[in-house]
Amino acid sequence: MFSGIPVQESQQFITGQMSYWDQVRESGGFDIEHISAPQDTCGLMPFDCENERIRYPNRVLVNLYARLGLHRYNLSKGTNLEFHHLKKFNMTMNCISSYRITLVAYDPATSSLVTFLVGVSEQIYAHLNLLVFIARPQAHKPHFQEPIRPIGSTICPLRPDDDKVLPFWPTDFDDTTRFYLRDESAVQGYDWIRLYLELALFLNDRNIPESHLIQLQIVRVAMEIVQHVDATSTIFYITFKGLPVARVGEDGEHVERKVIIRRYEDLSTGYLTLKGGFGFSVGEDTSHRPMTRRRSTAEFVAEQKRLYPTRPPLPAIPIADYWKS
Repeated sequence: MFSGIPVQESQQFITGQMSYWDQVRESGGFDIEHISAPQDTCGLMPFDCENERIRYPNRVLVNLYARLGLHRYNLSKGTNLEFHHLKKFNMTMNCISSYRITLVAYDPATSSLVTFLVGVSEQIYAHLNLLVFIARPQAHKPHFQEPIRPIGSTICPLRPDDDKVLPFWPTDFDDTTRFYLRDESAVQGYDWIRLYLELALFLNDRNIPESHLIQLQIVRVAMEIVQHVDATSTIFYITFKGLPVARVGEDGEHVERKVIIRRYEDLSTGYLTLKGGFGFSVGEDTSHRPMTRRRSTAEFVAEQKRLYPTRPPLPAIPIADYWKS
């Protein structure tokens, strides 16, 4: 008979887990180099970015997350901190991970360097669905205990009854009371719009070379702002080109493509959420792209029937003849 795990070993494992996470919580989740994780613990993995002899994973992604945290702080505080370099980061080793990033930012107002902390949680793998839950200078310690591992859709502040989480691409942007239009020259000073675009592309396909991200060119942007009682939601309709190879649509840097990104700022928690994706070329029928909005079961079944029509059934074969063949 299977005896299972001995009670004493089970208690030791639980005690070790609780002790580990208590220490992580006391450290704030950023300075954990001195904390040893018990065996078989899926804890935070630390990486030193300033040691040139050590290569750390997800270099492009961590840099994008660090810049997103700075953008969140600048957006809420009206500052203009600039990314300087990474110091270190800790991450959970899962398909969808939570990152605690320590970086150095440059403050042009004081011409000084500032140590900055960023917490970013992935909500879904291989899609732009991020939650920024910490964005502050290291010296600005909060009066409350910050979350350690906010992972999962239950933490996402987007309301389940919001039917415009991922909207359709509009047929036009003529309604100036609804849309704010920006052409290529007007978006040059908005580095954060390009940051949103790079995140959408890279999270959709992490094999995109960094050189492809550098040569992206934003053609135009339309913004739609939706005000809630305790939050602000902004939808960005971005048309871009410069991507030589894509999973969907024609290949070539000349091809104009679309991306829809939704930014949600929760005023009660200070969290910032980004959702979206990419995949269409201008001129394609975007109504069948799953990134535009959540599809109903009926719509999904109808599309599958359209793409993969049912073949007529094969004639029945007597079982005796089947074994002969």
